[in-house]
Parts: sequence; structure tokens; C-alpha cells
Amino acid sequence: MSLFVVVSFFEIVAEFAQNIFLTSILKPFILPLLLGIYLIKSTSKSVLYILAIVINWIANILFLFEHSKYITLAAIFFIFSKLFVVAKVYKEIKLPSLFPFTIGTIPFLFLFIYLNFLIFQDIDFQTFLITIIHSVVMSLMGGIALGNYIMRNDKVSKFLLVSALFYAFNILFLGIKFYYIDLSFLKPLSMVFFILGHFSLLQFILLSERAK
Repeated sequence: MSLFVVVSFFEIVAEFAQNIFLTSILKPFILPLLLGIYLIKSTSKSVLYILAIVINWIANILFLFEHSKYITLAAIFFIFSKLFVVAKVYKEIKLPSLFPFTIGTIPFLFLFIYLNFLIFQDIDFQTFLITIIHSVVMSLMGGIALGNYIMRNDKVSKFLLVSALFYAFNILFLGIKFYYIDLSFLKPLSMVFFILGHFSLLQFILLSERAK
């Protein structure tokens, strides 16, 4: 755990300092370290979560190149990783009805509709299609998380909701940076939300497994 915190801290500092050399060294270690924590602490290893981490790690490596074709490919891998996360979360939660899920999805849909509105004039159809699919998947996760929080409001549901919110802001800042306006602080902030989102999700999964 300590190594994960140290590497994450210096990765964030490197992002704010725009030190590409340190970023390219530190960033690839974050998710493997997170996976290591899970494998050590988990009482029942989840194939869905492990696949999500591995695929997300591949997406992170592709994001390092910052070329349009690599970013597009990374976004596709990111979608698949989030699909595995949604499957894992749904397996752990199983909401009793669609009503809390529907209510929970609405704010996330508005957030991603706003993002797509900002960027749609500056992207091609292929990229726009990817962002739409990405928005739907992330809204599904957000809907499950918020719906679960409305129904249960316990420590486990709080970790899941916080994770969904962090992921949403991570995507929002990345989308604005790459497709709308390239402000220097957007990428470091997106990395902060990326790390916090993954850590919160890990806590949710570990607590869910222990509760079972």
C-alpha cells in the first residue's frame, strides 16, 4: 500500500511539472501496484476485476503517446475495462428494481451530454461514436453507484459512489483536454481523479467481498 501511495504521489507531481520522462516511468506502475494490493488483500479473486485492471493498464500505456490514433485506441480499451467494472459492480450489488438505477443515471447522463456537446464539433464521427459509447457505459456505472447509495447508504455504497464520481471527472477533464481546449492543469487533475477513482473502487470491492 505504501509503495502505491508513494508512486501515485510522485506521478501526480510529475504530471503537474509536465515531466514527461518521470511520467512515462511512474505511470505504468500504478495499476500493477493496485492489482498487487487486491491480490494480497482479496478473500476471493475476481476475474472480472483483474481483467478490468489489465485492460485499463494497456489503455494507460497507449495514452502516454498522446497521438490521436493511440488516444482513440486507448479510449476503446478503456471502454472494455469499464464494461468489466460495471459487470463486477452489478454482480456485487444487484439492485432490487430499476427505479433507483434510473434516477441515479440522470446526473451522469447530463454530465456526459455536456462533454459531448463541448467536443462534437472538433472530432470526427469515429471519435464521436466512441465518446457516446463511453458516456453510456460510464452513466451505467454512475447510475448503479448512485442508485445503490440511495437504497443502502452504507460504507460500501459510499466508496462505490465516490469512485464513480472520480471516474466521471477523470473522463470529463481528459475529454476537454484532448478534444476541446488544452489547458496544462487538466491532465494532472484527471490523473488525481483517476488514481482516487481506482483506489475507491478497490475499497468497494474488498469490502463487498468481506461482507459476503
